[in-house]
Amino acid sequence: SNNHNKGYHHQRSIIIIVIITNPTHHHGRGDKTNYVTNPEKWLDETVHGPDLCCIVIFRGSWCNYDHYYLKKLGDFHKTVMKQDNVKLIAWTSEGAEGAKKADHAWGLTQDHGYDMVLGDDTNALAQYLRDDMILEDLVITTPEQAQVSSDERSKMVGTYPHGLVHPAMVWYAHHGNLVLHWTSKFDPSHGRTGQKGRPDVEFLWEQVQKRKHALDHGNAVMPLHGEMKLCATSDVELKLAGCVVQ
Repeated sequence: SNNHNKGYHHQRSIIIIVIITNPTHHHGRGDKTNYVTNPEKWLDETVHGPDLCCIVIFRGSWCNYDHYYLKKLGDFHKTVMKQDNVKLIAWTSEGAEGAKKADHAWGLTQDHGYDMVLGDDTNALAQYLRDDMILEDLVITTPEQAQVSSDERSKMVGTYPHGLVHPAMVWYAHHGNLVLHWTSKFDPSHGRTGQKGRPDVEFLWEQVQKRKHALDHGNAVMPLHGEMKLCATSDVELKLAGCVVQ
């Protein structure tokens, strides 16, 4: 089960993983509920199925930057990525109810092509990804450290008992080859502006396709990390998209 963090195994699938901020519980089509009690086993089974798999980590149902980005990524998935057998998963540390709220309010599985939206406030999946050095720079803070507004924090009593996981993303290809990983660089001194940047979806897809092409031809690839083209969402864009700025 160590293939998923090496990036050298030759097979025929690409998986994109997007992490949300509510880990282990998931709500998807049919509103089924599951818990990720064994992150390593779950990850192996998840990335070995489809040709492509994307797991996106988001902060929670209250974050309008996540709202905007997850819909944007989902729409790109529906029109472009899905034809290449991509599974798209969103995950958050807000917990099962937070995941369900985001899914229903934003129409992620209903309207934007997500296969499932997961939530787990034990942070089991996030901790595994960090401990296994897949997302070694994954940021976990308290909501207060994350500069969530006091109004929002007042609604979060009992939420994030093990911390708020900040945005991140993992892509796998060819049944377990890690081809791309990204974690947000949260700096409290930058205030809320540090929460707006997310990977540019077209740049992201281009990089994944390059690595899939190399794997298709039997070449080993190194996963892309570090330098990533980001799309910095403006408050104006959020308003135009109908996401109220908090």
